[in-house]
Amino acid sequence: MRYYIVVYDVNEKRVEKIHKILRTYLQWRQNSVFEGYLGEDEIAELKRKLNSVINEEEDSILFYSLPNDKVLKCFHLGRPPDEFDNVI
Repeated sequence: MRYYIVVYDVNEKRVEKIHKILRTYLQWRQNSVFEGYLGEDEIAELKRKLNSVINEEEDSILFYSLPNDKVLKCFHLGRPPDEFDNVI
């Protein structure tokens, strides 16, 4: 398993579909940002599902992959993000 941060910028016509797919696999962090642990099969399935919805000419989805969430240093400005756990 690896820790992923997924950030998307898609046409507003597809935002709801992309959000729903990502929420099935990862924790919603804020607006267009999701994060969490995924195995190899899960990330492959997620990428297939997202690829079937996006328009490659207009949309962009970035995947940041880390060995775990312990190597990630995160800070924020303004209102703190909501806390979450990895249980769906």
